[in-house]
Formats: sequence, structure tokens, C-alpha cells
Amino acid sequence: MTAYQQTVSNLKLAIAQNPEKAKALAQQGEADRLMGDFEAALAKFTDALELNSNYPWALAHRGETYYQIKRYQEARTDFSRAIDLNPNYLWALAHRGVTYRFMGEAYYTMAVADLDRAIELKPDYLWAIAYRARVYELMKCYQKALIDFDRAIALDKTIFVKNWRIERGLILCYDGQYAEAIACCQQRLEEVPDDTTALYCIAVAKARWQGLTQAKSEIELTRTVLLSQWDTGDRGDILYRLSALAILVGNCEQAWEYLEEAIPINDEAIELVSHDPAWMEWRDHPKTQALLAIGKGVGSRE
Repeated sequence: MTAYQQTVSNLKLAIAQNPEKAKALAQQGEADRLMGDFEAALAKFTDALELNSNYPWALAHRGETYYQIKRYQEARTDFSRAIDLNPNYLWALAHRGVTYRFMGEAYYTMAVADLDRAIELKPDYLWAIAYRARVYELMKCYQKALIDFDRAIALDKTIFVKNWRIERGLILCYDGQYAEAIACCQQRLEEVPDDTTALYCIAVAKARWQGLTQAKSEIELTRTVLLSQWDTGDRGDILYRLSALAILVGNCEQAWEYLEEAIPINDEAIELVSHDPAWMEWRDHPKTQALLAIGKGVGSRE
């Protein structure tokens, strides 16, 4: 018997003698994951699965660990194995759907299919409804995104990371519903006057709706507030917004410089360029596309 065969034999004996050991290891792995110790979590989940390879919960939560460290192919594999064992595993279905979203545009329809299935099984599955709204937005199916968005906030207005009014305002802006986008974001400014996303959305929507001249004061105000938060705000978000304001007014070189800085630290920057009306005339420009390709890991700086 080889050393490997002996190890397998020992593991089988261990699970036979202590069927709760795999569960205990998996729970320890989950505790590590929740504390952000992903390598320790992976090790414990793997140990648990060596004891019991048909353990959907451990597979799914190891998949979530892989997802959190952006090892999306491995995450998908684990989620799929969990779903094969339990086809109605809601959590695994929804989280595989989100994993597909991060695997790129070619996987968006697969993301929707998983989220559809999860929502079919549990019609009030708030997290899945909210995330399907996000995927529809990425697919530029803005009306479907708004339907899911409104369905989600009817259940819980706090489900979205940012305030729901500015999240909804952005979708309206992407859909060309500029007056509605402005109205939505103005409601947010009544609560938080220096909300940079609301200010930004209003500036872009007004520029597209009424022209740059009419939106000049909003553009300048947004730029000023963004720069005032340079040391305290989300640097990746600030850089992206500054890039888009620059491209909106035709300051292309400055826009590309900001965008190049934003992409490595803002996971959504590449996606935003394809939706944001600020980039409308410039998103297909060779320089813009070259920066996006570099960000996706398929381009060269040379």
C-alpha cells in the first residue's frame, strides 16, 4: 500500500469512527472564512471534503472562499458539485450565479439562469432578486433591472450597498431617463448634500439631456466635491468619476490618465465605461479600449 493509499484508508476510518469530524472541520473553515483567513479556511474545507466528498455545504462554502479571493473557476467548480448533490440548494445556486457575473460578459446569461432558478424556488429571495437586477444592468437590460430593483427595495430598502435612490438614479441614467434620474438623485441630496454619486449622476444626466453648457455648474460642483474627498473617500470611485467627468467635457488625455489609475483599484471601472453615458462617444476609441484590455489582462502597455 502506497503512502497515499494509506492516508485515504486512514481518512475513511476516521470518518467511520467520527462522522461529525467533517462537519466540525467545515464549521472551523467557515469561521476562518468569516474572519478573512481564506487560506486557513480552504485548508479546513479541503480536509472536511477528504473525509466526506459528498458534503454540499462544505463544497459551497469552499466555493465562496474561492470566490472571495477571485479564483472564480474553482469557485464555480465547487458550487456546481454542491448543486449536483443538491439541485435545490438555493444558496449555492445564487452564489454560483454571482460567480458567473465576475467571470465576464460571456457568462451573464448563465448568471441569470442560476438566479432565476433560485428565485423560482424562493420568490422572496431578496439577495438573489437584487443581484439579478445588477446582472440585468450589466447586460444593458435596464427595464428588467428596474423591475427587479423595485421588487428588491419593496422588500428591504437597505439591500443595496449605496443608498437605493442613487442606485436607482444610475440605472435610470444608463437607460436615458435623464429627468427621472435627476429627480431620484436630488431626493438623495436632500438627505446628504455632498453625496458624490448623486452629484455625479445629476451632472452627467443633465449634460446628456440639456447639453454641457446647461450642466457646467453641476459638473464643476461634482469635481470639486470629489477632489475634497480625495484623502477620505473611495479612491477608486473618485478616480473613475473624475475620468468620466473629464471625458464628458472632452478632456480626453486627463480622462484616460484617471481611468488608468482607477482600473487597478476599482473592480467596477471597466464595466462602468460600457454603461456610463459620459463615455458615450469615447468608449470605443482605441485608447479607451486599450486601457480596458489591459485591465482585463488581455492587453499590453507597449
